Amino acid sequence: MEKINDNIDRFLPFGESLRAVLQYESIKDRERRTLLRMKGVFVNNTDEDSTFPILLTSLLSPIEFEYLKESLQAKEDREKTINRTLDWESTKTLISAIPDNFNIQEVIKTNFPKYKVIGTPNFKMVDKNPDKITLDFKCETNNYSKPWFRGQNEFKGQVTFEKVVTKDNKVQLQIVHTSPETTEIAEKVSKSLERHFKANNYMNPNKEVQRILFKDFTNKERINFFLNMTDGNEVFDFTKATFLDIGPDLNENLPQEINWLELAKVRELNINGEVLHNLPFLRDKGLHKYMVLSEMEIIYDFSLPTVEGNCIIKFGFPNYFKKKIGNIELVVDIVRVNIKDEYGYVPFGAVKKQLFKEFEKLKTEKFEWSKMQNLHKQHTPEL
Repeated sequence: MEKINDNIDRFLPFGESLRAVLQYESIKDRERRTLLRMKGVFVNNTDEDSTFPILLTSLLSPIEFEYLKESLQAKEDREKTINRTLDWESTKTLISAIPDNFNIQEVIKTNFPKYKVIGTPNFKMVDKNPDKITLDFKCETNNYSKPWFRGQNEFKGQVTFEKVVTKDNKVQLQIVHTSPETTEIAEKVSKSLERHFKANNYMNPNKEVQRILFKDFTNKERINFFLNMTDGNEVFDFTKATFLDIGPDLNENLPQEINWLELAKVRELNINGEVLHNLPFLRDKGLHKYMVLSEMEIIYDFSLPTVEGNCIIKFGFPNYFKKKIGNIELVVDIVRVNIKDEYGYVPFGAVKKQLFKEFEKLKTEKFEWSKMQNLHKQHTPEL
């Protein structure tokens, strides 16, 4: 979330300095109209041509400026999640496995810092459960390309470990990030703890943390995994696919049906629509070998014990076509949540948190099913 600089309170802007504020993206016709009404000025048109001359040639009162500052506050960046699995080989609780001298400032320490973590946050138990712990943190960054009143950004991040009761003793690691900086901080924290866990034999030193990476799939397997996500489950009822990030595999000789992609030198297609799961690229299994699908956006109806509604969820391997690297990790982004009117009393944050949790179950189930199918194919002799 972008922060307003402290120096915004040093003077009341006017003229060109006020223009920079009024032209900011969160100040729209409604805000300018309200500001004029606070001055006792009423206009027929609220566009810039009508309102700017009046506002730029008048002085703001402290109360009017406070209203503008409130309007400048940007909405927080959407939370995106990355989930991993650790093999846990200890009876030790997770909270007691965290080193006593853990200090996030030491973990992220660098000679040329691009950001700073606010305070010294540490891990704490969730719901008094010693086997579910979380670290919430905020970081600040400077952005010198922004206007004079918005030179700082503040972003939230979270790292959570939860022991899952299974025969194999698994620990789920979840990273919640809202910016590249929070992703980097969470990565440093998780890697630092992974080294600590292995050094103390809480984890098998020879086993890696399990991730879902782009390179874990062939083209066919990846498309099949994405399409399996349209099946839904008892919580998520698939409605439609509305976005695809897809492109031809340049290492393959494209068949005649899609060789126009090669002739047109197409590298990537960002497709928006209503029923994209019915596109020939996806419907025709014979084409799966030649197409790289990196992201998909789906609209689901959802039904939880205390609330119902619909949501838009985007998931996949972001920026693959720009980076072209195989270790891009699967990221989940809940773009929008719409709660039915009769459940308006249910806290929005709690609903989104539960949807992340339920979608993780669906994703894990489909990924495990995909792995089983691939294993079956490998051990089934061709006739």
